[in-house]
Amino acid sequence: MYKIKSSSLSLTIGSCFYLLSLLIITLLFLYWFCSSNSSTKQVLADISYLPQSSLFTYFNISSQVQISETQGILYVPPHDQPAHFGSIKSKAVRGNHHHKDNENSILAEIIVLLQGQFQFRIGESDTNKYEDHQFDITKMGIIALKFPADKCHALKNIGLKTNWFASYYIKSKEFTKPSVNRESCNKILLT
Repeated sequence: MYKIKSSSLSLTIGSCFYLLSLLIITLLFLYWFCSSNSSTKQVLADISYLPQSSLFTYFNISSQVQISETQGILYVPPHDQPAHFGSIKSKAVRGNHHHKDNENSILAEIIVLLQGQFQFRIGESDTNKYEDHQFDITKMGIIALKFPADKCHALKNIGLKTNWFASYYIKSKEFTKPSVNRESCNKILLT
């Protein structure tokens, strides 16, 4: 008989919960974004047109959604949530940073590649050494990349259509918001 440690089980359940939440939110945004005939400046649908239910409610995420003409959509949740998702327009880059964590509260970052063709760069800012990897989700399926958050990392859309991804942090303790350092990754920029 095997014994399961409750702490490792709760970490797995927590990670699965964040991944499932991100996937659902991403699919909803994909559906909305692809089927919408309205302007991209309008971030939220009018609730009066949405189906009403006694089993769920809507919440306003417009303050957490950022739209960039050059990069795409980025959903950054409230500070106590470690997950976010976004899109990358063709030839655009997200990242070229690492997360400075003096208190060691971030164990790792996980990027889930949901749709599209990507180039992923990861490297060491101290040695200026890096690796480039390419992923075609239509051929490989949805994949997740797990790496230490203090590594310089960037994601580029190398396809012709908008790509979608999700990302979250594995934390060792609660934190408000991870700091981002872009300057130390300047020598290994993905452009």
